[in-house]
Parts: sequence; structure tokens; C-alpha cells
Amino acid sequence: MASGAVKAPAVAVIDELTCIGCTLCLEACPVDAIVGAARLMHTVIASECTGCKLCLPPCPVDCIAMVESGETWTHEQRRRRADQYRRRHVARRARLERARAGELASGRERTGRRGKQATIERVMQRARQRLRDRGRS
Repeated sequence: MASGAVKAPAVAVIDELTCIGCTLCLEACPVDAIVGAARLMHTVIASECTGCKLCLPPCPVDCIAMVESGETWTHEQRRRRADQYRRRHVARRARLERARAGELASGRERTGRRGKQATIERVMQRARQRLRDRGRS
């Protein structure tokens, strides 16, 4: 590595065959670098991933891995990326706040803890069935 260069962070990669579309990684990502929809496969926008690993623990099927990019950044590139990540995080927080305000204004509230647990259990049952259907149980 050249003097003054730093290693770029690893980025998250989702195994699309294993992903069950539970959206827990989307909720965990602080910069909205993961895209997808409920019950559909998700993917990571590698150029936006900070390498923070916050998406790993909530994944119920362990379909996310961190992969080294092999890139090196100058300190200036690293500073610019940090600024970019900060802006994305602030934008995400503003988006979530607007969504929450909209839910409260319309009288809808987020599903309670029991509802979330039931949804996750249904998703896990579908995932287990998919694995059995593929002969991987």
C-alpha cells in the first residue's frame, strides 16, 4: 500500500439465492445502501456501503457476507466518502422521520412487537420450506 493510502472498507454482499426478503437488513443499514422489497431478494449498492456490518446481525438466514474490495483510498478520498456517508445517513433519518410523521397523521401506527415476530416467523417458515424444496435441509 502506498504511503498516505488507506484500505477501503469491505462491502456487504447478499447471497441472492438465500435471501428471503425479510427487510431486516434494510432497516439496519444506516445509509440505505441495501435495496429491495418485502418478500423479494435484496441487493447492496456497493458504492454506498460503508462496511459498518450493521446488516449482519439482523439477517435471519445469514445470507450477507463482507467482501474486501481490494481498493485503496487516499486520505482525501476517505474524507470525501465519510462526508458522503454522513449525508446519506442524515437523508435516511429525515426520510424515516417523514414516514413516521405520515403514519401518525393518518392514524396508522407501526406493527407492534408481536406482529413483527409473527411476520418474521412466517418468513422463516417460508425460507425453511424453500430450503427443503431445494433439498438442502
